[in-house]
Amino acid sequence: MTIFQKMLLVPVLSLILYFVFIFYSYSEHQQSSEKIESIRDNYLPLLAIVHENTQLFEDLREKFKDAVLAGESNWIKSTLLIKQRVESNLLKLQKYPEIVDLYQLQKTRENFQHYYLNASALAKSILMDEKSFSYTEDIISNVERYHNDTLLQIKSLRESIDIRFRQIINETSYSLNAMIFWSVVISLLSMIFITMVMLFVSFSTRKNLHEVVIRMKELALGGSDFSQRLERNAKDELGVLIYWFNKLSDKLEQDYVNLENVSITDKLTQLNNRTRTDAFFPKALAEALKSNQPLCAVLLDIDFFKAINDNHGHLAGDKILQCLASLLKESADQHDFVGRWGGEEFIIILPNTSAKQAFKKMEQLRETIAQFSFPDVPQVTVSFGLAMAQHGDDTDSIMARSDKCLYKAKEQGRNCVVIDEP
Repeated sequence: MTIFQKMLLVPVLSLILYFVFIFYSYSEHQQSSEKIESIRDNYLPLLAIVHENTQLFEDLREKFKDAVLAGESNWIKSTLLIKQRVESNLLKLQKYPEIVDLYQLQKTRENFQHYYLNASALAKSILMDEKSFSYTEDIISNVERYHNDTLLQIKSLRESIDIRFRQIINETSYSLNAMIFWSVVISLLSMIFITMVMLFVSFSTRKNLHEVVIRMKELALGGSDFSQRLERNAKDELGVLIYWFNKLSDKLEQDYVNLENVSITDKLTQLNNRTRTDAFFPKALAEALKSNQPLCAVLLDIDFFKAINDNHGHLAGDKILQCLASLLKESADQHDFVGRWGGEEFIIILPNTSAKQAFKKMEQLRETIAQFSFPDVPQVTVSFGLAMAQHGDDTDSIMARSDKCLYKAKEQGRNCVVIDEP
């Protein structure tokens, strides 16, 4: 995923999430509004029904009173129509269980029926002039009780409808406020999340770019440390840049190693050249003197090499130099240093090797060279000058003694090893 896609994906996902929430909130708002409108449309008619029942109930009571005062039972029959209207209104209220308390409605219906039966019985008893005192007292008590209970139930019914309506309004309002609150929270969280992701991507990109710039600057200023590679954490544009930068570092490192080898290697013999010797010898000598370990330096020179070039040509001389270099490398131990000193002269540095050990080793090498079949030339011999490092030595002093011993080897008839005697 590219850096652009990373920085674009989070805002897009946040916007999609936010629009989904807005759509959901709008849908909920529409449903709540429709619910409120529906309840509102039902609320007023229900209150009108409850109010009408209150009036009808009062009219019913007056009808019974008028019937008794007029002394005519026909008035009682007119209450039946009022009773039917009250019961019809109660049935209408039963159709709205989400607003009307059905249990309370049932209690109202029961109390009203009890009241009507007892009020009818009381009116008929008075009109028929029945004198049973205990019976009349019971009916009067029932009429008063059911009358009060019915009035109380109708009033409570009205209050419960009002409370339920307000409760639904409050719930809807709370739901809307909750949606508004969460919409604000989601908006803030989305902004914070977007900001954090963009900051993370920005700082991560800046950090990796800074590392790339630092490494490129080091290389541009001539740095030769190619061992470090940049870590590739992603496959975006920066990751591709780091990948190819590491590939470039690999190529530069290989080229640098090759160039370094060329710069310190003698082209003809593939031995260490004079530059490499001048860098290695002082360090090896200083370390040997510091640790009180022996170190020997050997100069060797091909005998009559000028005659070989004159008689067999320079190509033959080059082949002899190459063959001799191979013999020197084969005879060298792991820590021995072999280099071309110049022309037909070679140098061997033997760390942690005593003069006796070095002399024995050079004797074996001399015999190997003398017995080796070189191309174009019947025999090649080599003279050796060997000197052991002493306290206070430097490279010039020990090489001067080695050169002096080499000169003595030449004077003594060549093909021999001369060691510096203290």
